Amino acid sequence: MITEGRIRLRALEEGDLERTRTWVNDPEVARLVNRVLPVTGVEHREWYQRVVSDRHQVIFAVEVIADATHVGNCGLKGIDPRVRKAELWMYLGDRASWGKGYGTEACIALCRFGFERLNLDRIHLYTPVYNERAVALYEKVGFKTEGVLRQDVFQDGQSYDAVVMGLLRHEFRPGQPSA
Repeated sequence: MITEGRIRLRALEEGDLERTRTWVNDPEVARLVNRVLPVTGVEHREWYQRVVSDRHQVIFAVEVIADATHVGNCGLKGIDPRVRKAELWMYLGDRASWGKGYGTEACIALCRFGFERLNLDRIHLYTPVYNERAVALYEKVGFKTEGVLRQDVFQDGQSYDAVVMGLLRHEFRPGQPSA
């Protein structure tokens, strides 16, 4: 387990799958993570089996330490040990946990894991421009906007840009405001 502030990252387990499937099928959560189609139980179990068996990915449940409430999931994918980089993804599916800083703490914990335990030099991510809370969270952690993928996301009947953000090991300063 990895702890940061009030949260811990723990292994995502099969017992968590129905809760996480409910989250990804919530229209607002799905929109924020750019999902369009509903996810069936079979599809979700198949996704879980692929992820846990892929040595180029790690996945965690985000849990509030005080009451062990599972509030979201996060991970690193496309882990490239030669180039020492990976792509970060995360979401808090429990709407009651939004706006409490848990996402920031989870992001810091995941970056710390990537830089310290996996020896990464670079962590990057993509997020739709309309997910302003996510962009602000990543900037707070120290991610810098590296570019924009024009009309990369199609949601709600229209195209949106996606922001590409990156964080280098030497820029990671948890607890300090980003420059």
